[in-house]
Amino acid sequence: MPDAMTTPAPPQFTLAIVATRDGFIARAPDHPPQDWASAEEQALFFRDVEAADWAIMGRNTHLAADRPERRRIVLSRSRAGWQRPTQLWLDPGGTTPDDLPALVEAVHPLRRGLILGGTTVHDWFLAHGAIHRVHLTIEPIDFVQGLPIFSGAEGAPRAVLEGAGFQTVSEERLNAAGTRYLVMEPRPCHSPP
Repeated sequence: MPDAMTTPAPPQFTLAIVATRDGFIARAPDHPPQDWASAEEQALFFRDVEAADWAIMGRNTHLAADRPERRRIVLSRSRAGWQRPTQLWLDPGGTTPDDLPALVEAVHPLRRGLILGGTTVHDWFLAHGAIHRVHLTIEPIDFVQGLPIFSGAEGAPRAVLEGAGFQTVSEERLNAAGTRYLVMEPRPCHSPP
C-alpha cells in the first residue's frame, strides 16, 4: 500500500472564464477575450496563468493566443503528441482529467491546472466532475449570440454556473464600468450532470 506521505495530491483544476452579461465567452471560436475584456480582467487572467502549472484548452483557444513558451495541454481530435517541448496535444476521447498529470509529469508536475476553454473543454471537465474552482469575470456587455460557457446552457453566467452545481464564495466589482469578478466552488454533495 502506498505511503500517504509520498502519494501526490490529485491536481486541482480552476476554470477561468470571462463572459458577457448575457453568458457568452466569445462571438466565434477565433474571437479572443483580449479583444473585448477589461484591463482588470486581463490582469486577473495573467495572475491565474502565472500561478498554474499547466493551462488546458482547446485548439481554437490555443491558436487565438499561441504562446510557444507556455506549458499547455491542447485538447484536439485532429492532432496528438508533443508539438513543442512544453505543449502536449491530446485527443480527449478515452481520457479523463485524472489522466493528465501522468502524461506531463516528465516535463513539469501538474498540481494546479487552469482550464481556459472553449465550450467543449469546459463540457469535458464538467462531465468528469473535475472543476474544483471557478474564476468568473462578467463584463457589462452583451453579444446576443456566440459561444456559451457550457453546451446548451443559455443565460446569465452566474445562473449557468449555479445550474451546473457551483456556488459563489466571493464577489467584487473590478471597475467603474461594472465588471464583476466571482470565485465559485462546487456546492457540497453536488453530483455533476
